[in-house]
Amino acid sequence: MARILIAEDEADLLDALVQLLEHEGHEVEGAADGVDALARFAARPFDLVMLDVMLPKIDGFAVCEAIRRQSAVPLIIVTALSDEDDQLRGFGLLADDYVTKPFSLGVVRERVRALLRRSGGASVGGAAGCGAGVWSGASAGSAASGSAASGSVASDFAAGSFASDSAAPAALADDAPRILSAGEVVLNVDERTALLAGRPVELTRKEFDILALMMARKGRVFTREALVEAVWGYSYVGDARMVNLHVMNLRRKLGAGVVETVRGVGYRVAKDA
Repeated sequence: MARILIAEDEADLLDALVQLLEHEGHEVEGAADGVDALARFAARPFDLVMLDVMLPKIDGFAVCEAIRRQSAVPLIIVTALSDEDDQLRGFGLLADDYVTKPFSLGVVRERVRALLRRSGGASVGGAAGCGAGVWSGASAGSAASGSAASGSVASDFAAGSFASDSAAPAALADDAPRILSAGEVVLNVDERTALLAGRPVELTRKEFDILALMMARKGRVFTREALVEAVWGYSYVGDARMVNLHVMNLRRKLGAGVVETVRGVGYRVAKDA
């Protein structure tokens, strides 16, 4: 059983998600706005957090940023926005995954299972018969940031240090090298650290896993579907943009030459890198 926090201002959707995950055997808490979400997260540890982007008082992006500065808890963004810039912004704030409305509750269930499986289900956040339907509602909240008082909540909460995940990527074989290099990029698989020209670079959980997988198999071309199955841990559900956005973030952080695009196929790290 995992403890899960869901921040969603649509009451019907919140109820549906709570029922879905309670049916899976989890303990679930709901929050209707960003301030409540941060307060609940600060009060106790959680194994996974789901955040709607369009939360009142403090929007989901601000909540995501505040939580990620404090914890490496697995985090899923739920959004009715289809614009790629908004999705990229979510990943830039270190979300592990996103779900775009309308979505299948079954897909949410599988993504939650995958993230909990990869994280080991250990509580890493805080201070010390469902699934067949499709949710098509649009969030009624505003994406605008909240009041000055709400903003101070996020700032105060975010004062803690970032805690990186210590688990090695599940897709790597046990006998794979634990130190991987490609050009000026060096990954320590056991410590989950990345260096670029000797300087630390902060990668999200998914960015690290994608890059480690390709660096351990230099020259091999990975389709987006193969990366989803290997890194996310569930069957491909038809949205390759999650891989595209993570690769965009990797190129932004490490330079354009590390991950190559093989047109019409997928991505690779060059064999001679």
